[in-house]
Amino acid sequence: MEPSVSFGQVFRFGLFEVEVARKMLTRNGVRVKIQDQPFRVLVLLLERPGEIVTREELRQKLWPEDTHVDFDGGLNVTLRKLRSAIDDDADNPRFVETVPRRGYRFIAPVLANSAKSEPVSPGNIPPQSSAVVKGAPTAVPPPEKEHPMHLIYAASALAVLILIVATWFTRHWSQNSAKTQNPPSQTAATVALRKSVAVLGFQNISGRVDDAWLATAFSEMLSTELAGGEKLRLVSGEEVENLRLLSPWSRTDSLKKETTARIGTALNSDLLVLGSYTTVGRPNRGQLRLDARLQDAKTGEVLTEIAEIGSTQDLFHIVSHIGGKLRDRLGVPSLAETDEPSMFASLPSNSEAARFYTLGLDKLRDYDASAAKDLLQQAIRADPKFPLTHSNLARAWSQLGYEQKRKEEAKRALDLSSNLPRVNRMLVEGDYYESLARHEKAASTYQALFALLPDSVEFGLQLALAQNAAGQRSQAMGTIAQLRRLPPPASGDPRIDLAQERAMPDDKAAALVLVRNALAKAAAQDKKLVYAQARLLECMILIYGGQPEKGEVSCQDASTIFLAAGNRLGAADALRLIGDRQGAQGHYDQAISTYQRVLVVLQELGEHEKTGAVLNNMAINFANEGQLDRADQLYRKAKYHFDQAGDKANAGVALSNIADILYLRGKLPEGAKLYQQAIESLALLDPGAPGYAMCRLADLELAQGQTKKARDLAAQAVGAIRPTHSQYQSLTEAMAVLGGALMAQADLRGARQQYEQTLETRQKMGEQDLVEESHVSLARLSLEENHPDQAEPLLRAAIAEFEKEKGEPDATGAYTLLSRALLMQGKLEEAHKAIQHAAELARNVPDPALALPITIQSARIETSAAGQAPARHLGLATARQQLRSAIATARKLGYYQIECEARLALGEAELQVNPALGRSQLDTLEKETHEHGLELLSRKARQLASANQSLYPHQ
Repeated sequence: MEPSVSFGQVFRFGLFEVEVARKMLTRNGVRVKIQDQPFRVLVLLLERPGEIVTREELRQKLWPEDTHVDFDGGLNVTLRKLRSAIDDDADNPRFVETVPRRGYRFIAPVLANSAKSEPVSPGNIPPQSSAVVKGAPTAVPPPEKEHPMHLIYAASALAVLILIVATWFTRHWSQNSAKTQNPPSQTAATVALRKSVAVLGFQNISGRVDDAWLATAFSEMLSTELAGGEKLRLVSGEEVENLRLLSPWSRTDSLKKETTARIGTALNSDLLVLGSYTTVGRPNRGQLRLDARLQDAKTGEVLTEIAEIGSTQDLFHIVSHIGGKLRDRLGVPSLAETDEPSMFASLPSNSEAARFYTLGLDKLRDYDASAAKDLLQQAIRADPKFPLTHSNLARAWSQLGYEQKRKEEAKRALDLSSNLPRVNRMLVEGDYYESLARHEKAASTYQALFALLPDSVEFGLQLALAQNAAGQRSQAMGTIAQLRRLPPPASGDPRIDLAQERAMPDDKAAALVLVRNALAKAAAQDKKLVYAQARLLECMILIYGGQPEKGEVSCQDASTIFLAAGNRLGAADALRLIGDRQGAQGHYDQAISTYQRVLVVLQELGEHEKTGAVLNNMAINFANEGQLDRADQLYRKAKYHFDQAGDKANAGVALSNIADILYLRGKLPEGAKLYQQAIESLALLDPGAPGYAMCRLADLELAQGQTKKARDLAAQAVGAIRPTHSQYQSLTEAMAVLGGALMAQADLRGARQQYEQTLETRQKMGEQDLVEESHVSLARLSLEENHPDQAEPLLRAAIAEFEKEKGEPDATGAYTLLSRALLMQGKLEEAHKAIQHAAELARNVPDPALALPITIQSARIETSAAGQAPARHLGLATARQQLRSAIATARKLGYYQIECEARLALGEAELQVNPALGRSQLDTLEKETHEHGLELLSRKARQLASANQSLYPHQ
């Protein structure tokens, strides 16, 4: 049955709202011009989100049967006008998708209401809960694999990509992994909710620029005054400012009921305080009038209006008098004498310091951390003993990515905090422990704070996040359960759903339900920044859960909302996720372009931590395109920014990446030196941190023929990475290198065991490209066991996967091995075609470790073909020349193992021309490789020489 739309139907999607009755489309409450036919098409699509509306259906709805028009041309024009109105793109749709030869589909989540429950407010955001959104998926498929970043730079790329992603969101959005833990079923006494008050601000009636700072000063002082005694719950000034930026209200008159209700819902506030002030006379010796108005958020009723007049030198007492009268009106006891001094700790006593402090606070709330930092430093010069200036400066340094400076200021704030109100003092203490990453201590502080004020959602959330960061997952889930037992509206705070998503195990379907519940609540409560954070988390879940296109839409929406609020760091987070995914899918140019957009945002802020992460991940894409010079430059820039931020962990990661580039260029000694530096620096932070660098250094040592060093380092890497058990990819890489070292030492049974364990782990990960890498390793082992027939099918299957994923480095190596397998089976022509294909791929992969084996295998084919050709000596001469060239190059670069492989092939070729010389070369090779622990090569050299000696005993 065809769906129908009631006359009063209202649809919401993205930042748009459609009122069918009024034929009106609005964006953020502002009317968008749209013609009749595009509007009708939009309504038809919104009726059936996620379903295909055929072109024939649209023709029947838009043009009656007796209408003679160019239907195809007319519909195309209509769709263009519709997309223009809703800022959509046919090539990269966020809302209307073209289904070729069928019709169109509305792909974004849609909220449909039968009638509007309240007037449209600017920036209304649509909810996206699975319970209310039409067409929203109810489950997420198994995780889609990342685009394989292969061999040296490729393994580095993905490992580092995962690490940087984890670091980015761990530091700024909290941890996102935990074991399954059901909330404890404890029965707690019902928590009584205190009356909540939001101080919305004061208008500067006089308009004097020099007095502008007083607006924030009065709000801070009055909030501290009302919070004294802890009988009222005060909404933070930051929350008020966040709401005002995205959903502004009049600051000159009493607020209407609709506005107070909206603000009260968004801030979970029962009461609203706002007012104005004016000054007369000289700034330092004038008079000031301060007016305050108290309104009921639910009804809009003005409960009281108060005015105080006094000297501009007596601001604290003026605010104290108003606060006392407001407390009387609310039936809240006056402050005890012991509490009164705490109110004076809300601002520096020095007026110059107070001015700089409040101006810095304003900049911090406007997401301008750089300007905030400068102003707060001026405030400290004027009054170095005010603790909250140091505390907020610590926040500014953190946003700018200077973690060491954050720690220093957080410590100063703690040392000076003894005279702060109890709650402020505990918050300063918790922030200090978090700056040191001592999450257990922070959780202990927040536990005491939440026990003191159990109706505070903010403190409960801080506790849950700190517990999760400390690995106390069951306690975090218990805290979240406690928050859910609060009376409404506190229990309906969307941030509780987001906190649970972060603390729960890696279950993308369940996580998506929680995030979309948060989206629905945030939209209904007009919490736009919470909505944006939820959209960002939804983006992560979808992108890494097999729905990247939908994920990118979520990230774009999050970025738009963050930018509207002035939160450029949040916008950068969202855009960067898109870039990460584009790179993981092999769209390197797109990823680079997206990262460049992010850098523009971050460079304006003077930020370091996130800038380093973006530069690092951009370098990965340049490396995957073979632009090693550019990749090297960016890795070094990334390290500089991490150093500036005091982030030693990611500075070590960048150092390892620079070493990877050197390794790729064949600069093995330089690469080894940097790997060792990375290992030493990272080991000081965490025993498991240098696991990746150890793995890469082990691979490099193996290439240089140092089998014992390689084996020991690979074993250390496996041991270092395994305890974390969260870096399976790095772990399996180390296991594979260990298998390679064992094979080089002729321990084929041990190598097979390592390779099979690696394969089993990767199969459990569900990463097919990594599974095929393991199959290639097993195929190489089968060749050494003289089973080319077993190696061939493994290699062909792996090549198919690598080519599908555009993994040129892996495909190059696999084709080289396939040529070996075919040659061993006597399939000369097929072996020749395979090595030609490898050579073509290698043109795009500047890696001597891939190019040299191709030369060696080509010479082997020439040697084999020469034995069957009339011009036998000419073919052998060509092969021998190729091998001598490979030997010289490998020796120059330090690839000793490859050099020995080439010498083995040269000795084999010489046996056909000059058996005595060939045996001499092989005897020398046998002894050298034995001394280096390359027992497999030593054994092969001995076998070749012995076989020839038995054939030609007198030569």
